[in-house]
Amino acid sequence: MPDLQDAVVRHIRVHTKTSKPFVWTKSADAIVAKLSRLPAPSE
Repeated sequence: MPDLQDAVVRHIRVHTKTSKPFVWTKSADAIVAKLSRLPAPSE
C-alpha cells in the first residue's frame, strides 16, 4: 500500500506543477440553451 500512496503523491505533485486553470469557452446561456434542446430522458 505504501507504493500506491507514493505513486499518488508523485502524480499530484507533477500535476500541480504542470496544471493550467480551466477556462470556460461557452457562456452559461449557451450551455443552458443546449441542455434545453436535449430529448427528455425515458424511464
